[in-house]
Amino acid sequence: MAGLQGAVALVTGAARGIGRATVAALTEAGAVVVPFDVDPAVGELEHAIVADVGDEGAVRSAVATVLDRHGRWDVLVNNAGVGRHNPITDIDVADLDLMWSVNVRGTVLLTREAFRVMGAAGGGQVLNVVSTAGLRGEPGESAYCATKAAVRGFTEAAAEEGRLIGVRVHGVYPAGVDTGFWRDATVAGPGVDPAAAFLTADDVAAAIVGCLLQPAHVHVPEVVVRAVTDADTARIAAKLSTFRTGAVAR
Repeated sequence: MAGLQGAVALVTGAARGIGRATVAALTEAGAVVVPFDVDPAVGELEHAIVADVGDEGAVRSAVATVLDRHGRWDVLVNNAGVGRHNPITDIDVADLDLMWSVNVRGTVLLTREAFRVMGAAGGGQVLNVVSTAGLRGEPGESAYCATKAAVRGFTEAAAEEGRLIGVRVHGVYPAGVDTGFWRDATVAGPGVDPAAAFLTADDVAAAIVGCLLQPAHVHVPEVVVRAVTDADTARIAAKLSTFRTGAVAR
């Protein structure tokens, strides 16, 4: 198999944003892409599966569907993510449980299934879309940062285990991305325009495909993707003085 031509790739959180852009980029690279999302809107895409990444039964059923339809599974992109941003004093348990289920549990469950299938087949690739929130804590995002730090630790450990069975595990860490996730879950603050200062979903999708296109002897453990105009200092300063709740899937 040359590059991604003919590879079967499952992408979670595919209904919008980074996930949808990744579906398009992988398709352009020649992969057969299976979009996966709890949002029924993903049904607009070919080969789509509507399911919850945090539901173990649904994940197993989805994997069985992929294998039944396509006969193989070569690439997993764990992109599904949810944010509920609040000061620590206002953290809601339901929000915490939702973030843990989607961001952490979903990533672990799908990676487990990928290791089982890809390990038995002799190899494959798993790419986790983490976040710079997993590298550094930010005010107003403590619970979200906790889930992303957990995903970072899992990704690093999975990469070491993956070496033993021929599965390469990559981590991509986007900073601010101008999608519904950012606009609904975070306060941009004075003078910070996401459309002008941040990455686009296509930027992140290009980084994802770039990792997956590396030759078989190359492993990309960690890539941080940040717009050169991303003003972290101004953004964090603004958030310290004003918080706003809300979120949508990445």
